[in-house]
Amino acid sequence: MKERITKRSYTNVVVLAILLLGGITYLTIRFAPLDDWRLAAGLYDNKLAVISTADIHGNIVYNEVNGGYYSLDEVNVEMGMPLMKGLADEIRASNKNSLLLDSGDMFHGTNEANVEEAKGIVEVANKMGYDAMVAGNHDFDFGFTRLREIQSELNYPILSGNTLYKGEAAFPSYIIKEMDGIKIGIFGLTVPESMSNMNVFGETNVAFIDPVPVARKIVEELQGKDVNAIIFISHLGDDRDKELVQQVPGIDLVLCGHHHWLYKKAEKIEHTYLVEAGSYSTHVGLAEMYFKNGKMSKVKWSIHQTKDRSKADQAVEAIADKYHAIALELGKKIVGTSEVDLDGMRTHVRTQETNLADLVTDAMREEGKADLALLNGGGIRESIAKGNISLYDVGKPLPFVNSLMTVEVKGEKVYAAIERGLRAWPYGSSNGGFLQVSGISYAFDGSKPAGKRLVSVTMNGQPLEKDKLYKVATNDYLVTGGDEFDEFKDAKRLSKGALLRDVLGNYIASKGTISPKTEERIKVINQRYK
Repeated sequence: MKERITKRSYTNVVVLAILLLGGITYLTIRFAPLDDWRLAAGLYDNKLAVISTADIHGNIVYNEVNGGYYSLDEVNVEMGMPLMKGLADEIRASNKNSLLLDSGDMFHGTNEANVEEAKGIVEVANKMGYDAMVAGNHDFDFGFTRLREIQSELNYPILSGNTLYKGEAAFPSYIIKEMDGIKIGIFGLTVPESMSNMNVFGETNVAFIDPVPVARKIVEELQGKDVNAIIFISHLGDDRDKELVQQVPGIDLVLCGHHHWLYKKAEKIEHTYLVEAGSYSTHVGLAEMYFKNGKMSKVKWSIHQTKDRSKADQAVEAIADKYHAIALELGKKIVGTSEVDLDGMRTHVRTQETNLADLVTDAMREEGKADLALLNGGGIRESIAKGNISLYDVGKPLPFVNSLMTVEVKGEKVYAAIERGLRAWPYGSSNGGFLQVSGISYAFDGSKPAGKRLVSVTMNGQPLEKDKLYKVATNDYLVTGGDEFDEFKDAKRLSKGALLRDVLGNYIASKGTISPKTEERIKVINQRYK
């Protein structure tokens, strides 16, 4: 009897042990990443965590804002760089091999960034622990010379293999990082249209060349250095990236930038993975690269966001708070009150009329003493909530260092400019040249091909006269060829005024209380796309 009890007890212990082992195994597989389990089991040789940020545009402070890309009611959490640093540190703590890389457009786009031409953004960036970034088109917005100064102030490199100065490389093309026996080649390329998307028109010695042959040359050179994987930090836009990787084999991972997309899963073309981490500090991306026999075998992509501000890096937050306070002090004056939300959503201002765009163009026309006003929709970057409006609030949707200009051109140039602005319609991500107007109205046919969409342009109910000279209020960005507009290059320049944000601030102050509504200045007929 005693022997039976002992045997039964032993059997129970064995069964319990098996069940316990099975439970542990299940929980390991259930809650631990499967690929990490495979790594631990020796099915992979190594792993590299690539932490990705993109298109931060100077957002160094935490902000929850209403009015995003798709809805005025949408709440967007802009974590700010201190909280991004906190998330990046969490990822680094659980991965012995990691890189932090940025896909460009970091140094311009907020009131904080405008303080001493991105001085605070540079200080924050140096605390983040970046390994490299690519030069974005808006990183040049304080001028080519200023970005070269920023490069010298950073403790990590800015890469751009296709940016030339006086025919020579303006920035390094690539770097090689080695960790735990893994050699990683990292290179960067900048969108070739950068000359038409930034304020560097005085820099005649700057050129942005075709990225495809440059990429092919860089990849061949990196392969010759026996790297285990090649990462391309891109500021070309993911549409161009997808074309490039089909022409340039050998790239393992592309960290896309420029179009502000948020990839919830990686896209794979042939043997290349493409990902993008959103914009304005809303997310941190993580590309986990798994290696077998010295080659990359797989990429797993995830995006990370938090509202837990206790995770913010305190050193970075101290710097961010300092420059936020300076920006608030500079912009604390209340200029007026709006009874309605002012719509500056990216997808709206680049595809249709909005009340904020009408307000800005009205301000430009009045200040410029012009017959009409034209403004590229891409120049408006945020909405303004109803209520009291400070100078700081005015600066958020108009962050660029663009000044009012009044020029004189014939009506035919206005027709041509509006038609040019309709080329990429209805794609709000890449249609920054879509023209918002004051003093005129226009209609276009959405079913027609690009170049043949404009139906009519009217002023006071009558067709705008093509042979008549008009005074046009616009900005120096368009006059000097921004967004590839050449309609104003030979225009007679009548005056140059204040920064657009100051023009808008003064206009709101003159009204006191505003309640703008759209007025059917822009109409689309036969709308083929929605």
